[in-house]
Amino acid sequence: MAVQEAIEEVNHIIENLRATLDDMEEVLETLELAERQKNADEQEIETLRRGLRQLHRPRETGEHPQRH
Repeated sequence: MAVQEAIEEVNHIIENLRATLDDMEEVLETLELAERQKNADEQEIETLRRGLRQLHRPRETGEHPQRH
């Protein structure tokens, strides 16, 4: 009977490992999604920065009022 109990214990461990692997795969997917979102956010921020620089450029390169 001891061998049968060992087999059952090993099968139980295998089931737990599979469940843990499933959980880890979900965590990995979440991390990958977070990384993609972070990259998209960084690109959007850079686009906004470029837009702000373009808005400021005409003011910086425009004619300055003459001083008397």
